Amino acid sequence: MGRKSSLTPEQWQEVIRRHLVGGESIRSLAREYGIAESSMREYIRAHKQKIENASNQIINATRAINALPISSQITAHSLAQKKMLLQDGAADVAIDMQAVASRIGKAARSKVNSITDDELLDGEMMKGIMATAIVVNNAMRPTSEFLTIQAKEKEDSPPPDPDNSPVKFYIPNNGRD
Repeated sequence: MGRKSSLTPEQWQEVIRRHLVGGESIRSLAREYGIAESSMREYIRAHKQKIENASNQIINATRAINALPISSQITAHSLAQKKMLLQDGAADVAIDMQAVASRIGKAARSKVNSITDDELLDGEMMKGIMATAIVVNNAMRPTSEFLTIQAKEKEDSPPPDPDNSPVKFYIPNNGRD
């Protein structure tokens, strides 16, 4: 393991930015920061490929967005935000909410089966049933939206490009099937 860097993570980011974006030489940056040129070159090399890959993805995404009409750009941004939320953990919430909805549904069915038709038509009972239906519907919405997006993506996705393998997201089921 090498020794601790004399530059902070923020300073390293500044060095990388100045080199890649500003075009400053590694030699001049190494002199300015008092770092061995070989160390700076090694650090930049270790991070450069990820930054360039991300930069190329941003270019491609920007071109794809700019090719759309404004209204479609807005829709694409909204859909991307929604997908990011789902991929960043909302899927687990949707699964949990589905479990809650299932439990509420079972309890509601049990209750409905145990009451008479006259009790069912009672105003207070009807309010309770409606409230339960609203809760179940709201609990199922994230799951439904997630599954709809996943199905639409499978339907719309082009065949895989062998030169550019697709990104795969793993969403754990936390032991639930």
